[in-house]
Amino acid sequence: MTAPRNCDLIIKNGCLLTMDERRAIIARGAVAVAGHTIAAAGPEKDILRDWQSKNVIDAKGAIVHPGYVDAHLHVNAQTCRGFFRGDASKAGAAGPNYADWKATLTAEDENAAAGLAGVEMLRHGITTFVEPGSAFEPDAVAAATQAIGIRCTLAEPYLWDTTDTMDVIPGLASKSLFARVPPERDRCLKLLGSQLFRNRDKDGIVHGHVALYGEGTASDELYVAAKKLADREGVILNNHVGFDLDLAAAMERVWGKPRFIHLAEIGVLGPNTTFVHMNLIRDEEVEPIIKSQLSIVWCPVAYVSRGTPLRQPTRIPEMKKRGVNVALGTDSARQSSAGDAGFLALQLAGGAGHAMVSEDIFEMMTVGGARAAGLQHLIGSLEPGKRADIVIRSTHAAELMPSIDPVHQDEADVFAKAQASVHRIISRLGLSLPGLWPRAQAA
Repeated sequence: MTAPRNCDLIIKNGCLLTMDERRAIIARGAVAVAGHTIAAAGPEKDILRDWQSKNVIDAKGAIVHPGYVDAHLHVNAQTCRGFFRGDASKAGAAGPNYADWKATLTAEDENAAAGLAGVEMLRHGITTFVEPGSAFEPDAVAAATQAIGIRCTLAEPYLWDTTDTMDVIPGLASKSLFARVPPERDRCLKLLGSQLFRNRDKDGIVHGHVALYGEGTASDELYVAAKKLADREGVILNNHVGFDLDLAAAMERVWGKPRFIHLAEIGVLGPNTTFVHMNLIRDEEVEPIIKSQLSIVWCPVAYVSRGTPLRQPTRIPEMKKRGVNVALGTDSARQSSAGDAGFLALQLAGGAGHAMVSEDIFEMMTVGGARAAGLQHLIGSLEPGKRADIVIRSTHAAELMPSIDPVHQDEADVFAKAQASVHRIISRLGLSLPGLWPRAQAA
């Protein structure tokens, strides 16, 4: 019999939601971790037979899953919660202009905001976030995330070279913001790719990607240059498209056609392009979106908080059902908090006529988010070779309550009676056990 191999950590007695290709669930599973990497994940009896460690965590039956990915977070805005009322992007909010507020941020401010955001995300099981190129001092954000231990990917600040459409959203533009990050092509081309050096550290938790601000603020020349760089370096090109319906209409006026028809014609759509918001998708844009294999990041709280559903039902759940990769994002603490997106997306999907189930949301928050971030080779599932970004979701977590009345009834008895009842009903109906994902045999 082969002696067990040593590893740095074993998590045992957990219900593993692996998010592997089969979406296998292992009712009594374990994970072996070597360094920063998952060495093995599987039935507990197999892991404990093959691996040993001085450090063992007993999950006590809790769900163990890959860390969630917040695929769109303006992390430097985390401290603005409470400053604004109403729709700040339209400059209809009480308090300072949102763009002016952002333009005053120092490296110290951004470091503090990123630290706050990191703590809030980790408390919700979010272990990775995408900063979309709105942090003025990426080094300050990187320092905070490294100190806290949350993974992130960063890009250059505000790459834009035209402001033809920005008058539609005056709360996101101001003289002070343009002075700090001038919308000039030479500046953008000089900075393009300047955060990609972070990818040299193969064991690091701070990564780099390419980002344009988007929303009609990039010329065709800048778009093409950014896409070529992303292709060459094997990273994503991230940008905003469709945050505001009036802004989308303004982009169509400038380009003379639907946005994704234009973007397809200039050759900047592809599997490594990630578009955020996408609150307007026209019929003629569906084919190029699906064909290109791009990723969509849906920010459902931003979508609802601005009244967009009253004007335009979301088509993002439809896109997911048609095979488009979809992830979820918080967007900004100006209007939402970490952990809000999943439940709201589940409800909005039904309202849009394309009902989802919890498994869909879980995919969007794990494997979908990993791909949208360009980190699918590192995170998103509990598989050997992936980074050990692992969440143990305690059975005492608030979102799992109320499950039973522990004062008057025994938990095990209640669960056993409920499970037996379900099996009886299924048997009467001549059905098999439901569920989208296969369950491994109990260890």
